Amino acid sequence: MYHLRKAGEMKKTKICLLIFLVFLVACSESKYSPTIRFPYQWLDEPGYGGSIDKQDFPEPSGICFHPTRKTLFVVSDEGEIAEIEKDGTPVFRMSIPGDLEGVTVNPETGILYLVREGDDIILEFDPDKWEVIRSFPINREYQGNPDYIEKRTGRYDNGIESIAFVGDIKNPEGGTFYIGNQWDPPCVMEVQAPLKSSQKQTAEAHILRVLPLELDDPAASYYDPQTGLLNVVSDADNILIELKLNGRIIKEYAFLGDSQEGIARDDEGYLYIAQDLGGILKVKDLR
Repeated sequence: MYHLRKAGEMKKTKICLLIFLVFLVACSESKYSPTIRFPYQWLDEPGYGGSIDKQDFPEPSGICFHPTRKTLFVVSDEGEIAEIEKDGTPVFRMSIPGDLEGVTVNPETGILYLVREGDDIILEFDPDKWEVIRSFPINREYQGNPDYIEKRTGRYDNGIESIAFVGDIKNPEGGTFYIGNQWDPPCVMEVQAPLKSSQKQTAEAHILRVLPLELDDPAASYYDPQTGLLNVVSDADNILIELKLNGRIIKEYAFLGDSQEGIARDDEGYLYIAQDLGGILKVKDLR
């Protein structure tokens, strides 16, 4: 009987030790430690020759694919916007004052929307006329907090960093924007701008909701209408997450590139990554 009791105690001890080890491993993992490598294929020598930038575009910070023109639009921290072919061939380039951090397109109208950090403004841009049409300053208030998006003075303001337009025929404005705020606080929020209800050159945009998502530095994003998923890249954690518009994460990948501040996918399944340190990577998306 003594030996049976002893064996039972040893078994309990082993089980407790196993549970403790599992708990220890779970706690030792970082907040974001994806184990799934993003499925892609280099178009050239692996790790080299992936950039299609042919004009030394300074600090690329946002990129989008235009479904009608079949070209890409890239913006820069240095206040520039450029249109390029899928192989990087320059089409047009001009200056727009300010720290431009993201660009997206309304596929129904073909109009572009840029975000300017610091001022936290959405700029409406006509790619045919090559001019800014209207501006939509984002009201910083949310749930009673007048400065939910903090405005920092005296030092660099890590504000809005990415933008993706999501069309909705039921929405009176035609759709909403999903905007990533870099820090203070880091978040992805749905923003409504009066795209149809106002004809003023300057009209205020409002935060509708903040997604229940804990993610540092959501620096790049695009919406995939085929899957209905928002693709968001964390520059700080080098990950890409696919999530539903309610904020629920579907998949999480370890992501390629460095200082990824812009991401776009074209109609042929190629992925473009704008890197703030320089270069625009192009790879085949194998998802």
